[in-house]
Amino acid sequence: MPDNGITGVRAMGAEMFKVDIEQMRAMITKLWAAEAAMRDAMHVMGVISPENVGTEKLDDACNGFQKKWKYGLGQIEKDIDATIKGLDEVLDLYAEVEAALADLFRKQAEMLKAK
Repeated sequence: MPDNGITGVRAMGAEMFKVDIEQMRAMITKLWAAEAAMRDAMHVMGVISPENVGTEKLDDACNGFQKKWKYGLGQIEKDIDATIKGLDEVLDLYAEVEAALADLFRKQAEMLKAK
């Protein structure tokens, strides 16, 4: 990379910084799905009983899992929400920058035509 004049800092070329917007949107969708699946699984384990699955041992195992993992899964859910919010904000900022650059290039082209 070329040196940009600041000691130890090199300019980053466009080829090194690419963002795949569709991939980011796909990640958000997958995170939403994972969060919903965790919530659904915890709910099902909360309502499961020997009457509807057939064994007390399975019921006890589900209750034990839910008690042990409820806090941790809640924290994961909070982290997923924060990640989704952050990705949404990043996508909005990329859209704003892209629109501003398009406007700048359009104005520059108009100025060059006028000369």
